[in-house]
Amino acid sequence: MEDSRVRIRLAWNNGEFEIEGPQQYVDTYSETIKAFTEILKSSANGQVEKDTPAKGKQISIFEQSTDSAAKTTTDGLEVPASFGEFYHRAPKSINKTDIVLLASYFVQSQNNEQTFTTREVNKLLRDHGIDLTNTAHFNKLNQDYKKVFKMRQGQYKVSEEGVKHLVEILR
Repeated sequence: MEDSRVRIRLAWNNGEFEIEGPQQYVDTYSETIKAFTEILKSSANGQVEKDTPAKGKQISIFEQSTDSAAKTTTDGLEVPASFGEFYHRAPKSINKTDIVLLASYFVQSQNNEQTFTTREVNKLLRDHGIDLTNTAHFNKLNQDYKKVFKMRQGQYKVSEEGVKHLVEILR
C-alpha cells in the first residue's frame, strides 16, 4: 500500500505555514489549520484581531506537539518531523554542500544509531524534488571541511562543527 503524502501551505502575508507528511500526521493539526483559516478569513474582511501575529512573525505550529511532531536533538537543534519544514528554514541562497549537510543531519536525527548513509540522504533529497548529481561528492566535501566524519564503512555522522554550521545557517 502506497503512503499518501499531504502538503498544506498557507502564505499568510508571507508569515507562512506549511505542514507535510502522511494524511494521519497532517490530520493531527486539523484544529490548528482551522484556526489559521479563520484568521485568514477575518483578515481578508478587514477584521484582524489584536492578537494576530504581525507580518513576518514566526508562528509555532507545535502547540499540540507530540513526540513525533518535532524533537530537539542533544545538539540543541530543533528538527521538525518533515524534512520540507527543515529545508525551508534555510536561506534560499544555501549551497549544495550545505543542502547535503542539512539532509544528512535530518536523516541522522531520525535514526536510532544517530548516523546516516549517502544513499539515505540521496533518497531523502530526491523525495523532496532536490536532485543533486553526486551526493557522495558533497558528503566528501563536508568531510574535508570537518563537518562530517566517517563512523564505519558507509556510515557517517555530522560533527560538532557541522552542527554549529547548521545553527548558523538556520538563524
